[in-house]
Amino acid sequence: MSNATHRTQQERRTETIGKLLNATIECLIELGYRDTSIGKICARAGVSHGGLFRHFPSRTALIAAATHEIVLRHLSELAEVVHDHRGEGDIIEVLIKSFRVAARAPLTCAWREVLLAARTNAELREAVAPAVQNFEDAIMDLSSKIPGAPQEGKEFGTLVLSILHMFDSEAICVPIVRNQDVLELRNDWAVKLLRDALKK
Repeated sequence: MSNATHRTQQERRTETIGKLLNATIECLIELGYRDTSIGKICARAGVSHGGLFRHFPSRTALIAAATHEIVLRHLSELAEVVHDHRGEGDIIEVLIKSFRVAARAPLTCAWREVLLAARTNAELREAVAPAVQNFEDAIMDLSSKIPGAPQEGKEFGTLVLSILHMFDSEAICVPIVRNQDVLELRNDWAVKLLRDALKK
């Protein structure tokens, strides 16, 4: 009976944490970092303040956990592109398209909110540093799984990561400045860069 009770408690704990992480991410997307308050997170998650603090000691800890969750979701999507490609179309074109789509997705808006806030918030910066480092390390590793990618050195992974950053920056500007010719040229340029790198 105790084991069954323990499993039930663990399931409830997992469910509550999941609700809090989802609510935090949704608030970051819709409200921005500044207005993502404990009260708004709890109201959206349907969890009391006491329930939140049983799992996270502070707002910063919750934001850091949500940032880690964002990283996991992003990496899952990118890994699916790389690992599930079955020769249907050019893997490089598929990858570049996925970068641009991911950069403009709501999930990435939440990611940006945290990173921008961390620039001037030392406590937040320290709390989210492991998740951000994990993301960059994982992109470097994932790059080596692209068919034809060199298995030694960091040049190719750095190129992939840099292109990902480029599309992330583009996504910030696109709602303000729309220049279709530049967007198309940037896409073609990125594809060419990766193709040329794979030929070496």
